[in-house]
Amino acid sequence: MAGIDKTYIDGKEYPLYRQWWIDNYDKMIKEFGDYIWLYTFTFFDVWPEEVTPEFLKENTGDIEYFKNKYDFPIWNTSEKKDKWLVKNCDIQSFRERMLEVYPYNWKGFKGQKWIPKPNKKVK
Repeated sequence: MAGIDKTYIDGKEYPLYRQWWIDNYDKMIKEFGDYIWLYTFTFFDVWPEEVTPEFLKENTGDIEYFKNKYDFPIWNTSEKKDKWLVKNCDIQSFRERMLEVYPYNWKGFKGQKWIPKPNKKVK
């Protein structure tokens, strides 16, 4: 199965995703050997390896730029990264997107307490 493709967000949510990325940078590097690229980082016009938590703490123009944008992609992930994100990303809009794309019994949801149980009708 392919990943969910792109995840779209609104500008008001961008600071949440940006801060989540900063907070989870080391974990992504440790577990993937790389980080999940946020499309918004193209704002900076720098090489990808230059984008680090320290860089983002010192460069915040992207927050202002994206704050009034609507429905733009934040990332494009594979199924492997989707599984990791399900376990590590607690942003509500991301979780809602995952529930829209994958069935409740998708193997990536296994063991996640935030996944709602399906409504089963008794016949």
